[in-house]
Amino acid sequence: MKMKGVVAVALTALLLNLPASLIAASSAAGKMITTGSAEVNGVAVPAVTSVFVGDHIATQKEATTSLSFAGGDSVVLPELTKAALNQKDGRFVVNLEDGTVSVMNKTLTPIVIEVNGASIRAASSQPALYDVTVHGNMLRVVAHSGAAFVETPNRSGNIEAGNVLTATVSAGPPPAGAGGGGGGGFPVWAVATIAVAAGAGLGVGIYEATKSSSSPSSN
Repeated sequence: MKMKGVVAVALTALLLNLPASLIAASSAAGKMITTGSAEVNGVAVPAVTSVFVGDHIATQKEATTSLSFAGGDSVVLPELTKAALNQKDGRFVVNLEDGTVSVMNKTLTPIVIEVNGASIRAASSQPALYDVTVHGNMLRVVAHSGAAFVETPNRSGNIEAGNVLTATVSAGPPPAGAGGGGGGGFPVWAVATIAVAAGAGLGVGIYEATKSSSSPSSN
């Protein structure tokens, strides 16, 4: 009994003295529900699993993965999409490497989508639904409801509901005096077009299709 007591005290002391970062890392960030096949950190996962900060997610052909978070925010990854889940300044950050994500924002701390130095999030505390697509040197943001705020080293502004922004990446640094300064080693996105989006778009269709299973203007 004495030995058990000593072990219990030692374990309690160890837990109390663990760095906060390690404790946070052990807690699931959200739930991941997949139709089809998806991998987390290179390993195939079941249809329902937990997702953690630091995870790298990849969906296979004809697959759809839905990530749901506390408060009702969600991110949907359709087929052939690669992204990583991180956290910064109290917000979840999805680093989109290739493919598309559809984001439903309902909270006051919206999820941030980062793409090679470009940052996209809901424009305000109001609910928003938008898509972000990246393929090679092309970036596309479609706002379905609410507005998406797009920020790059050289430009920022809102994409209002029903509008689409298309940008291409250039290798040079941002112009002198541009917002974000110096480029920070990131490529520079040059806005190609801002136009009215055609049709309902990907985000609405994907979100409506997975909602039940997941339960839970430019300057």
